[in-house]
Amino acid sequence: MKKAKFLLPLLLAALCMPLGAQPGSALNLMLEPVTIAGLPGLQSFAYGQYNGKWLLIGGRTDGLHRRQPWASFDIEGHNTQLYVVDPVAQQTWAATLATLPQPLQEQLSATNMEFYQTGNMLYLVGGYGYSPTADDHVTYPYLTAVHVEQVMNAIINNTPIAPHFRQITHANFAVTGGRLEKLYNTYYLVGGQQFDGRYNPMNGPSFTQQYTNQIRRFTIADNGTTLTVNHLPPMTDAENLHRRDYNLLPQVFPDG
Repeated sequence: MKKAKFLLPLLLAALCMPLGAQPGSALNLMLEPVTIAGLPGLQSFAYGQYNGKWLLIGGRTDGLHRRQPWASFDIEGHNTQLYVVDPVAQQTWAATLATLPQPLQEQLSATNMEFYQTGNMLYLVGGYGYSPTADDHVTYPYLTAVHVEQVMNAIINNTPIAPHFRQITHANFAVTGGRLEKLYNTYYLVGGQQFDGRYNPMNGPSFTQQYTNQIRRFTIADNGTTLTVNHLPPMTDAENLHRRDYNLLPQVFPDG
């Protein structure tokens, strides 16, 4: 059985000083890697959390993509499994994507999806990967809703996972490498790009690439059965939003 080193997610210690600590006092932080059986190395995956367990979706199993155009983002490196991880008990459960409809299989094996969890619902947007349907590498134009608790239970109990996914299509969701955040009831899809075709570090004619240069805003109405999205006017800034693969945090200014 495969084993992999997996670093537990941590809050920055500087943001949560111990009780009684004085400003400017020294703070020691030690990171310890944990080996969890059955957990592969994953890069650029999406994740959800419920009851202390993690749900890992998509990403790549081969680390940084190869730079040769014929080998970059090859299908063998796609993550075609869903993983549930209990970091305390150090257990892992997995389920194949092969039982899902083809559009779900393709997006859920993509790399660099944008994602955000609201309560028990994990929303996945876009992502890049090889599409057997298109017979090419594409950025997927999908938003997928995942019921985290139900999917985790299905994976652990080896029951069907398909009922716990819903997917809709819109061109605004064809984004990879951006970030998805939520303020109040509005979702913000920030930056990223639409990249279609095979990656080529020499900029050969094997792909098209278009940055969004936008913050795409939308609301979601989701009653657990029906999934509806209302797209709001985007914010466009080709100087500050022409970016991908970065960190993003929400901030609310005093004026709201």
